[in-house]
Amino acid sequence: MEDLDPLISPQVNTVLQITTLILLLLSIGIKRLRKLALHGVTMLGAVILNFSSFVLIMLPSLLRTEIIRTQPAHTVSIATLVHSSIGLIALILGVWLVASWHLRSSFADCFRNKRLMRLTTVLWLIALMIGFLLYYILYAY
Repeated sequence: MEDLDPLISPQVNTVLQITTLILLLLSIGIKRLRKLALHGVTMLGAVILNFSSFVLIMLPSLLRTEIIRTQPAHTVSIATLVHSSIGLIALILGVWLVASWHLRSSFADCFRNKRLMRLTTVLWLIALMIGFLLYYILYAY
C-alpha cells in the first residue's frame, strides 16, 4: 500500500482526529442521557476512525520521521515519542474496551470498566493535545 503524500497526510490526519474528538464528545453526551447502546456504537465509530488514522497515516509518518533517528534528544523527537506512546496505549485500551463491550449481551460488565474508560479518554486527550502541538510546530509554525 502506498503512503499518502507527506504534505497532505498531516492535514488529513488533523481532520480525522477532530472528527474522532467530536465523536468522543458526542458519545460522552449520549452516555449521560443513559443511551448506552448508542454510546457504544459511537465509541466504536471513534475507535475505528482513530485506528484507521493510526494505521494509514500516523504509523507511516512516525516510521519516516528522520529527526527521531538523527536527533533523538531533540524536543520534537521526545514529544513525538511521548505522543506516540500515549496514543498507542489509548488506542489499544480503546480497541479492547469496545471489543469487550460488543462481545457482551449486558451493560452490567461495562460499569466495572468505568475507571479504565475514563483513563483511556484522558490518555487519548493528552495524546491529541500533544499531536496538535506537534502539528503546529512542524507544519503551521
